[in-house]
Amino acid sequence: MGYSTFYNKLEPFGAWIETSDYGYVWQPRQAESSRSWRPYMNGRWVYTDAGWTWISEEAFGWATYHYGRWTRLRGVGWVWVPGNEWAPAWVSWRKSNDYVGWAPLPPEARFDQRTGIHNWSDSYYDIGPDQYCFVPSREFGTQRIETTIVPPERNVTIVNQTTNVTNITYNNTTIVNEGPSYDEVRAVSREPVQRLRLERNLNVDVAVEQPRPVVRGETVVVAAPVIAAPVVSERPPTVKQTIAQAAVDLGWAAIANQDEAKKAREKIKSEATPPSNAPAKKFVKAAATTSTTTPGTETSATSTPEATAPSPRSRSTAASPVGASTKGAAATPTQAVTERQRAPARATQTPEPSATPTPTSTPSASVARSPSLAPTETAMATPRTRAVETPEASATITPHPRLRGAEDEAPSGTRPEMTPRDHPTSTATPSPRSTFSPSAAVAASPAEKLSKKERKELNREEKRELKHERGEGAQRTESPSQSPSPESSR
Repeated sequence: MGYSTFYNKLEPFGAWIETSDYGYVWQPRQAESSRSWRPYMNGRWVYTDAGWTWISEEAFGWATYHYGRWTRLRGVGWVWVPGNEWAPAWVSWRKSNDYVGWAPLPPEARFDQRTGIHNWSDSYYDIGPDQYCFVPSREFGTQRIETTIVPPERNVTIVNQTTNVTNITYNNTTIVNEGPSYDEVRAVSREPVQRLRLERNLNVDVAVEQPRPVVRGETVVVAAPVIAAPVVSERPPTVKQTIAQAAVDLGWAAIANQDEAKKAREKIKSEATPPSNAPAKKFVKAAATTSTTTPGTETSATSTPEATAPSPRSRSTAASPVGASTKGAAATPTQAVTERQRAPARATQTPEPSATPTPTSTPSASVARSPSLAPTETAMATPRTRAVETPEASATITPHPRLRGAEDEAPSGTRPEMTPRDHPTSTATPSPRSTFSPSAAVAASPAEKLSKKERKELNREEKRELKHERGEGAQRTESPSQSPSPESSR
């Protein structure tokens, strides 16, 4: 249920107006036709477990006296600004021994659960005397309280005799509207002031009926449907007029005696000092949202392509070690493990240019990664003599010369799968010796082109290794001292 509920259900009883300051506001037909009409007048007050609760006799009261705020525009009159927080009533209170009064809180009076709204409301929001309805204390329990409201011309005098007692707080899940002491009011009222248990009907279908509060024994049932935030597509069916610049009447302009008005303003300011953490007084329009909810699902944030698809810069970073330069830097073992954990399938991706080291060494000066090196060290190698780096968590496998053809035919950035059967020297831990081989250098950078002379030199080196391995197989039964040293065979 959203703001369209207000737009549709209130239209029969008044007109919608568009303003630049407050957005869409609603004016009841009574306010348009009578200057004496004002909010919270046609009904009565009862005391509930949520404090002072307004029981309206008007068909639109279920919405306008429990949600949103009221303000008076010059040349227009009283209008209601929609809101989606439910409360027993949104009013500021004043009291003396002789009078009790209440005034609608303006749209600028935002409710904060931590600070609430207290006796600084008149001073902070500059609520003038003409905004108030005052009744004699002994008449506060009257069933039709509008019949006992004193003429507004006397308000400025009564303001100077009363004190603000507003006390709107938040308790668990309910906004509580305290104000005048129930015991004090009951003691002086001619008619009993009802004290009832509040039952909020959250599931009322306002689309079917105009809900009114109902008193059943010691319980009062009021409509309190949950209203969602406004949606962009929600608009009143008909907008009577548009006001580009609305002038707000705070309740001071109609006072004839300016000396009395000045005295009343000073009295209001002296009553209480607004706290430093009071909500900002500037009215903020409810943020309109775009509905993405489908039947049977909960509303959730819709991810944008920027949030889900990595940019070219992001992909380059994923292919490079975190925190390393993109020029001449090779990944450390720790970084390699981290990157594999984040993207285990990255072995099939084409290496980004940022992951290709800059040539800085020759084959004779090649640096091979050893497990004993510190994680922060980096190995520098040319594409021809690139060191094969194996993290401690993975197996070290030196490609067998017989797989040379498969490596050359493998797609860019990939390696053929090798098993211990294909390479008997495979181990589960890094080898202390260099893991470099010419074939690995070629596979590490298949896109690099070698000269004819270099290709021949690599072939010779591979033949020597093959011959060396065959010799090792033939002499397995001989003593280790008679076996040719792997290093010497090179």
